[in-house]
Amino acid sequence: ASKLVSDYVLQRGAGAAGARLNHFETLDRTEVAFLDHGVWRFQGLTSWGWVLLGCYFLVAATLSLRVAAAPEAAQHEEPDGAACVASLLLGVSSAYAILITLTVTFVLIPSKHRKGLSTEGFFTPFALSQHNANLAMVVGELLCGAVPIDPWHLPFALGFGIVYLCGWHQTVRYNRTRTLMYHFLNWQHPRSLLICSLLMLTLAAFFALAALVGQLRLRPGGAPMVLCAALAVMRWRRPPPLAGKGE
Repeated sequence: ASKLVSDYVLQRGAGAAGARLNHFETLDRTEVAFLDHGVWRFQGLTSWGWVLLGCYFLVAATLSLRVAAAPEAAQHEEPDGAACVASLLLGVSSAYAILITLTVTFVLIPSKHRKGLSTEGFFTPFALSQHNANLAMVVGELLCGAVPIDPWHLPFALGFGIVYLCGWHQTVRYNRTRTLMYHFLNWQHPRSLLICSLLMLTLAAFFALAALVGQLRLRPGGAPMVLCAALAVMRWRRPPPLAGKGE
């Protein structure tokens, strides 16, 4: 069934402008290649994270222009609803940027490499920018900006993840492609509930980490330490070929 769906997607996407070849896995971790195009370019959590980040910068830019237009206005003395939305978007997008970069670097690439599956899709210029620039942008914003991250916004981060997992990845997307973007989200795994619970806890930890980064910028040596840590978790080089195998 997965192969038939893959062929269908390939035929539909073959002539589409900007179509991109991707490799995903079935429930039994069989690799399937197909072209994604159009709205399917936004099927990954990375793209959803970029949308969040884009919304944050849009709101932040609007607020900055509003203040610049009337710097003495009394309404700027206290944060309003738009400022709270900016703080919420920054906290949620920062947590997911950390989650996405660490997952790609330490879970997806090593797992596919050990299975002898293709990792080429992670090392195209587009993919490298997606999985590294998002972290660089949120780290830069947390260190240079003064937007606080409210711990009470954590439920929004968890809710966003539940919508992606249950509303998109496991239902709409799987029903259309019969593949998983992230093999560890396989609901047939005997420890699937434990994995999803740990994923939510990890996301909460990354949300707290993003808030901590905002505080470290005020400490001596805090900013260089954060920058070094961010660079250390970014993946730029392909893993070495397995013995007897080539990529």
